[in-house]
This record gives sequence, structure tokens and C-alpha cells, in this order.
Amino acid sequence: MESKPANELIFSILKELEIFSDLDNTSLITLSHLFEEKEYRRDEVILEEGSIGTSMMIIAQGKVRVSQKADLQTEEALKILHPGEVFGEMALLEDLPRSANVIAHSNVIIVSIERSNFLNFLENDSRNGLKIMLKLARILSSRLREADMKLKTFVNLTQWI
Repeated sequence: MESKPANELIFSILKELEIFSDLDNTSLITLSHLFEEKEYRRDEVILEEGSIGTSMMIIAQGKVRVSQKADLQTEEALKILHPGEVFGEMALLEDLPRSANVIAHSNVIIVSIERSNFLNFLENDSRNGLKIMLKLARILSSRLREADMKLKTFVNLTQWI
């Protein structure tokens, strides 16, 4: 008999994500037990640039903005993320400082998984762990290609300045 998800919201979010799209319901239920739900108020800092990342987060409700400090008083918004979008996923793979701030753009509900729980899941279910890691590699590769294209465009534009 299949167990029930610890939290229906978390299960339904995971079921819709590309990174977990190859997992069956049993594996998704197991994984959903490892996620934690957190609430943040508008303008509350969720992740701070330079802090060591230990978790991946998924927006359940609300919006967040990814930004960097332009100077001591100015925030430069880079992107607005919406429900179902993932951030902080690189922290599942490396123990390095966060590259940007993530701030609640509205009241927001986030579900997160700590690196240690994620790695334990991969170790205990290596078949599904491989599927997740391949999806994660494709997602990060796509983001790298996108950043590369933006950099090339910027370099090309600066040649005319």
C-alpha cells in the first residue's frame, strides 16, 4: 500500500517540476517528506548574497525577486520568479557562497530541501537519483547557455560604444 504525502501542497508542487518529472508517485511521496514549508513576508530576505547555500527552494505561492547589491543602498533586481520556479539549486551540488539575494516580492510560501536530505535521497534511491541528477544537469546547462548568449550579446554591443 502506497503511503500518503506528508503535505499535499509539497507533493503537488514536486509532481509539476521538470527536475522530478521522471519519478513515480512512490518516489515523489518519499521525496516530499524531505521538504519543509516556510512563509516569508513582502521584502523579507530569503537568501543573502555571499552566504553559504545549503538548500534548494521552490516557490509555492507568491513571487520573489533575485537581486544583487549595486552599492550599499541600491538593489539591482535581476529577475522576478513565480510559483513553481526553483532557486538555490546549485547549493545541492556545491558548498559555495550564494551568487545573489532572493527577497520576497510579495508574501510568499517556499518549500525547501536541505542538501543533506537531498543527498541521502540520492544515495538511498540511486536509480531515481540518477534521473534527478541528469535533469538537474540539463537545467543548469540550459542556464549556462542562456548566460553565455547574454554575455556574447553584451560583448557585441560594447564594441559599438
